[in-house]
Amino acid sequence: MKKSLAVIIPVYRSTASVAKLIDKIAEKFSGICPYHIFLVDDGNTGEVRNYLVKHCLREHVTLLVLDKNYGQQKAVLCGLRACAGYDYVATMDDDFAHSPDMLFTMYEKMAEGHDLVYAVPENGGSYSFGSRMRDVLFRLAFHCPKGKRVSSFRVMTAEVAETASGWDKDFFYFSASALKKFQKIENAIYEKETEARKSGYTFAKRLRLFLNIVWYYCLPFAKQESRECQYQVAEQYPKLMVLGGSNCQLHALERARKEGIYTVLSDYTKAPPGAKVADVHEKISTFDVEACLLAASRHHIQGVMTMGTDQPVLTAAKVSEALGLPTCLSAEQALYVTNKKQMKTRLLEARIKTSPWMLIDKNTPEEEIEKLRPPYVLKPLDSQGQRGIFKLDTAAEVKAHLAETLSFSRCKEALLEEFYESDEMTVSGYVDDGRLIIFTITDRLLYPDPVHIGVCIGHRFPSVHMGDYEEIRGISENLVKAFRIENGPFYLQLLKGADGIRVNELACRIGGAFEDVIIPYLTGFDFLGAVMKNALGYPVDVKEFYDFRCDRTEKAATVQLLFCHPGKIAQITPEETLRTLPFMLDCGYNYLVGSTIPEMENATARFGHAVLTGTKETMAEHLEVFYNKLSVRSDEGAELVNRLYPKC
Repeated sequence: MKKSLAVIIPVYRSTASVAKLIDKIAEKFSGICPYHIFLVDDGNTGEVRNYLVKHCLREHVTLLVLDKNYGQQKAVLCGLRACAGYDYVATMDDDFAHSPDMLFTMYEKMAEGHDLVYAVPENGGSYSFGSRMRDVLFRLAFHCPKGKRVSSFRVMTAEVAETASGWDKDFFYFSASALKKFQKIENAIYEKETEARKSGYTFAKRLRLFLNIVWYYCLPFAKQESRECQYQVAEQYPKLMVLGGSNCQLHALERARKEGIYTVLSDYTKAPPGAKVADVHEKISTFDVEACLLAASRHHIQGVMTMGTDQPVLTAAKVSEALGLPTCLSAEQALYVTNKKQMKTRLLEARIKTSPWMLIDKNTPEEEIEKLRPPYVLKPLDSQGQRGIFKLDTAAEVKAHLAETLSFSRCKEALLEEFYESDEMTVSGYVDDGRLIIFTITDRLLYPDPVHIGVCIGHRFPSVHMGDYEEIRGISENLVKAFRIENGPFYLQLLKGADGIRVNELACRIGGAFEDVIIPYLTGFDFLGAVMKNALGYPVDVKEFYDFRCDRTEKAATVQLLFCHPGKIAQITPEETLRTLPFMLDCGYNYLVGSTIPEMENATARFGHAVLTGTKETMAEHLEVFYNKLSVRSDEGAELVNRLYPKC
């Protein structure tokens, strides 16, 4: 794979040239290598800043706004500290003095083994006396190879960028910081573009710069200030609000940080896992639309997303609609796929097979309930985590459990269904302009509890029902049409029993069984990346997957949603130990040493997760190895891990 490239562009008093430069870089590098552009607004006026936000934010672009003008070198330093994780790092001017074509030449030249490639203009009159004086200093004091010159247009290795960004004094000059350690440099000669503006460096400024380099880099006894005075980032764009901070949403926050996206986490809990990764944690409920709307407005959010949970899908749609932000679903559509009353009504209208059902409230008489055949399944209309879901045998039991079910809901009614003895399956896919691409069909494996039903303990791919692929695809495509889904993620729960396949529930989100991990492994489709692009209004290209058939892959995978027996935790196998297993894609815990695991009543009691890979022939062996490695011990030394998985 081609080396990734981060491009740092300090911006001062430039507007249209920046947008044009971004477009030209995209033309040159799209499809060639992974790249990302970091614009550093060096204390521009509000007019310039507004232009950058409105016209320059797009996929592969991060905007860092400094609170005042610090100068080009500190703007570069800010960019260097923001671009960790890229193989190569480039810096260039914002006014087309530096050509994207030349940038590509320098990028390719790095493959020859250089630490740094500097692009320098042909000598002529542009090579000033101040520049010559600086180059002499670098040759004498920093051992810069004879005949080599430095400039603000350069490409470097990640090691050079990391070393230079570690400079901890108030005055910073990139080449002085880099050449103290790295001397494998090369020059590439170019002609200046006519659009470039005249340099703002006068002779006096160059002389002062020369003296500062001597003072800060050549005189170790000189008194120097700490890095606290270097610069201050006032804002960062794009800004993404993520609804929910549990392990189900953690990957989205981690991905956003890696890609330079500022994140605002909405989660009412005090210290969710995502709070350690998010830039800001707003302690507000993902159900509270007004609070989320106010927070999104206050932080100038460009997009809202969630994953792994249903109800925040509605909040995301309402906030996005109110603020005119990108969204795959209208608020009305989001209601259809998050409220079971609306969902069942739409299924009934579309004549899509589902279990017989009715709505009940505290005034519903038992004889009305008995019009359905027992056993019954009682559900809240708008809850999540399988809270308040019960399998019950009599109408009297339904009435007795109704208050508890309604306590998990904002509605005064609950859904009552006939229980259908069946296997459960999930379908995960993506809708592109109304066309559904199915990525996985998995078996949804359930906790063996006769009352608290529906709690998932794992997903298995491929499903044992892959022979029903054509029927499953037909049902899924009918649902896309019935619910008028045009774009975005698709998630479906199906039931297969003696009466055939029935629809259980539909959602428009990444599932809660870490489909963002398992789907890229099985298909190559960047599911999480697509959903984040949806939220920010960036295009998603899925055409290469139009002919994908998930029933023809030889790969197998399982997501283990881990549960433990109740007890206080004294010892846990470190996650790092599990990650050493060659078939382990991902794992994580929801509990720490010292915490207490409760009795299982719903999915909130889940201990953690693990994603394992292999083939149908090797999966059973991999599961055995994994569970032999995993240990959760109580204070009394008892093993708490509940081995619930079936043989694959």
